Amino acid sequence: MSNNISQNQEEIPANGEAGFDAASGASPITPDADGEMDEAAVEAGAEPSEKPEGYISPMEMLIQAQAKAEEYRNDYLRALADMKNLRQRTEREMQQARQFAIESFAKDLLQVADNLERALGAIPASDDPLATALTDGVRMVASGLESTLKKHGVTRIQALNTPFDPNLHQAVMQIEDPDVAPDQVVRELQTGYLLNQRLLRPSMVGISRN
Repeated sequence: MSNNISQNQEEIPANGEAGFDAASGASPITPDADGEMDEAAVEAGAEPSEKPEGYISPMEMLIQAQAKAEEYRNDYLRALADMKNLRQRTEREMQQARQFAIESFAKDLLQVADNLERALGAIPASDDPLATALTDGVRMVASGLESTLKKHGVTRIQALNTPFDPNLHQAVMQIEDPDVAPDQVVRELQTGYLLNQRLLRPSMVGISRN
């Protein structure tokens, strides 16, 4: 009897593994001689002691996603602002193109207006009905042309008896006049015009000096 008990006690270490857990009936996973986990142990659900190379935690992934979302948002807002500026610039350029599309044509018509003014100035005063009718006809044509130009934004520059303005006037002569303040327009040699408040042709003037 005593011999059988001793034999059973000697067989326990032989049948079990080192570190056998009597309560659970399972053996703990231990690294091999090289310090690495057994592949079977890893497949069984054991956690490795070190994270693999390139591992990113969920919190780091969330932070990266938020940063990327903020970058995309900034790019969207920047593109939206660029499109708004482009639309406004395009509308402004289209409006200017409409306003100043007739600039070359208007300049050509100014030569006609100049000739009509010269014709009116060259007709002598006379009581002859024919001369009076001719003068009235030329004056009507000149007035009609001026109305047409004004309808399309072409207006006269009122230069005579105004201070000299280099933005509107082109001085071609100086006239001594002690009764007039210096740099006043005292003679208008050629009428100037504006096209939608932008200079189309400057007035050629003579200014005073004393």
